Amino acid sequence: MIDKFKTGNPIWVYYNDIDSGANLTVPQLLRGFIGQEYQIEQKQFPNYRYVKTEGETKGTFDMRQRIVHLFYRKQNWGEVQSIEMYLHLDAPTQVFDTAGGMPVGAPLPADITVKSFHRVATKNGQFWYEIGADQWIKYDQMHVVDNPFNQDIRKEKSKLINNLTVIPLKNVQAKVDYLHNKSINVYDAPYGNKVAEIPNGETITLIGKLNDNDEITWYQVGRKKYITSNYIQIEYPEDDRVGDN
Repeated sequence: MIDKFKTGNPIWVYYNDIDSGANLTVPQLLRGFIGQEYQIEQKQFPNYRYVKTEGETKGTFDMRQRIVHLFYRKQNWGEVQSIEMYLHLDAPTQVFDTAGGMPVGAPLPADITVKSFHRVATKNGQFWYEIGADQWIKYDQMHVVDNPFNQDIRKEKSKLINNLTVIPLKNVQAKVDYLHNKSINVYDAPYGNKVAEIPNGETITLIGKLNDNDEITWYQVGRKKYITSNYIQIEYPEDDRVGDN
């Protein structure tokens, strides 16, 4: 029986990319009277296919708090795996905002090693590796290697991180120059673990700088907080180092 004098708790409905968590459309809020029936539509999105639903897609309004998620995956994506893998780049490698997406920034230089967190096998036989937030590389002219940053094998494979010395900077101002509404990763050490994110457009203070054998430049932005120079725009010259007159 519908109680037309009392509304039930509203129901939030989300349509999400199952891999990135991104909303594919604006979340919807369903409202109705207690006892009134509802049914949630399984929408279609270009270049996406439906995967699964979490929550009740039909029923009646009551006083329960409910959230419904409908998950989708990119149409061309087949297998998706969470991994911890290291890839040595044998040639300059372009970074993309997603697997098969748009180029982002300058290519990564050859002869460096990057850590990957997710792997996507597309339906046309390509393999893509996620190396950071909205940063993907296609498996081509690279090969899988053991963790070169592991303490046990660092002496043998120290090319990337051996003798890295932080050059102090006098609070150099910079701005994150990445993608709209996206963020860059912050690590606890060069090639370390992700500890935070900095949104695009935010002004930051650089307190240290170090080079990885003149291949990748890292900036220190806090205690045990490092970012790469890929998406940083310096607002003031860097020659103002600590100790200089």
